[in-house]
Amino acid sequence: MKEMKPPLFTRAQLATHTNERIGNTTIDEAIARNHEILQLHFFEPLTKPDEYIKLLESIRSSINTPESQGRLEEDWYTEANKHEDEVTILLQHVKYACLYLELASAAEQNKARDRAWAFNSYASLMIGEIIERSAAIQYLNEADRRSERNSNNAQGRNKSVSPVKEEAARLLEDLRPKAGWPYKATAVAVLERPLTVFIESNDISGIQISNMENWLTKWLREDELVNRAWERTKRPKTNNKLQ
Repeated sequence: MKEMKPPLFTRAQLATHTNERIGNTTIDEAIARNHEILQLHFFEPLTKPDEYIKLLESIRSSINTPESQGRLEEDWYTEANKHEDEVTILLQHVKYACLYLELASAAEQNKARDRAWAFNSYASLMIGEIIERSAAIQYLNEADRRSERNSNNAQGRNKSVSPVKEEAARLLEDLRPKAGWPYKATAVAVLERPLTVFIESNDISGIQISNMENWLTKWLREDELVNRAWERTKRPKTNNKLQ
């Protein structure tokens, strides 16, 4: 049995290290960390590259007096009422988080450290919710992109397979037995080889030749063009359940 090596640090040492790291964080470091979180989780994935800088500049020029800050917030309120999409609604919360971070920085510069920590703590609470809501928006956006890609891929496959379906319908007419096709399985067996040659000769992608039997069976039953040709060329209906 392999001997277990002792941990590099004891629980007490790890606790001491963690407490020291958190306890010695400066207000400037805490504010910078919150800004980094907002950039990473909101601005970079959901906005234009320069929107973050523009927002901070507008805040910094508007927090000198309560009147200018009030006008800034009124502009935010007016702008938010023009849109109802999720990103714009969340951006309103982000703006206020940035506002409180800038107020924290201003308070620190004025040696009002308690006010600085208070503003930063309030922003931190908002940022926690912002991260969750931003992640939900990004998830939905990615789901929409995947759906669109899948739709485009499906359309591409359908377009490439259309000539094969048209050829299958033509072959059902041209190769029809005098009395009509007795069974779908018979038609599949007869059409499988010429359709394979048709696909190879025309270098058609989007359909696996090895799966031709299953494709033909499905088309005879469900595809509008091929099924219509089948109905015209099959043997008059009998009690046979395979018809």
